[in-house]
Amino acid sequence: MITKFLPLPDNNGGHQRSLAIARRLAELGDVVLCGYDDGTADRDGLRDLGMDVRAVPWRVTPARTARGVLAAQSVSAGRFWSAAMVKAVRDAADESPVDLLQVEYQQMVPLVLDVPAKKSILDLHNVESALVDSYARSRSGVSAVLYRAEAGALRRMERRTIGAFDHVVVVSEQERARLTAEARSILVCPNGREPSAVLPDAPGAAVAFVATMGWAPNVDAAVWLGREIWPQVLARVPEARLLLVGKDPAPAVRALADDHVEVTGTVDDVSPFLARARVVVAPLRAGGGTRLKIMEALDVGRPVVATSVGSEGMEDLVGRGVLVADTVPALAGTIADLLLDPARAAALGRAGHDAVVADHTWDAALAPLLEAVRPCS
Repeated sequence: MITKFLPLPDNNGGHQRSLAIARRLAELGDVVLCGYDDGTADRDGLRDLGMDVRAVPWRVTPARTARGVLAAQSVSAGRFWSAAMVKAVRDAADESPVDLLQVEYQQMVPLVLDVPAKKSILDLHNVESALVDSYARSRSGVSAVLYRAEAGALRRMERRTIGAFDHVVVVSEQERARLTAEARSILVCPNGREPSAVLPDAPGAAVAFVATMGWAPNVDAAVWLGREIWPQVLARVPEARLLLVGKDPAPAVRALADDHVEVTGTVDDVSPFLARARVVVAPLRAGGGTRLKIMEALDVGRPVVATSVGSEGMEDLVGRGVLVADTVPALAGTIADLLLDPARAAALGRAGHDAVVADHTWDAALAPLLEAVRPCS
């Protein structure tokens, strides 16, 4: 199995999905896990889960990126290419025949194209070409042109490579529709959650947006929330406090901090911030995939107010923990209504928890992938 970064600690959505898959594969056979270590990886924890970990230090240099762009023919994929990772994967494959090659993310495909395996699966956390295309549509000028060019490069990579895999995994029917490349088999495996306990009701009027705050769609969402939506919330709920929780906040996100807005930066555990929040929001205007942070919030009993983009792939949860609004007045009004009605917010949060436990566990979500894997175990 190869993924971008070693997925422990599982402190973001991509890590949580990769770890859920790796743990279940480890129950079926010996797993060699290859990934970058950005200095935070818990290698021993992964080994304790029964995985043979092959880590490559994460070092981005202009020369390495340039070589990667030439090799991958994409800027975003080139960033994740390195000769050291190619060697780590090849050395692991040369040690014994590979029953299953499990690749996480389209950007990692150029590293494994010559690795022989009895069966191969590509897990697309996002259809990357469509994701970058959505960035282009939300921008103008030179930025939009560059994003459109990268979307085209990723689309060409998808068309060159996706047919080489026995199965391609997407996270929703919407993502299946966005996939323009020919695939032998497409499996829909949405994101999931390991069920946990409901947190006590929040005592104050806090709202949390939990995300990687350096990722372009999340930066756009945080700035839109802080500058346009939040003032309308404060007009109705003056004591409200906005918590922007997540690593690597961009300068535009940091600039939102004031007496009513807290920008945390990297945190070891989001649970204390979810415990403080009466409402969680996902105000995305661009992006793809499905939002694991929504599942995390619902699981601990926090209702979520999301845009249609933010709740994509989770339509069955609308009304069962998730409320959808797409305009500034509608979002601000829905958030304020929940802050002013703690009983309704708590009831909606508990409904969300029950829905996750009933329909969105990782075992249920990953069943098609695991069924495709079992014959080679």
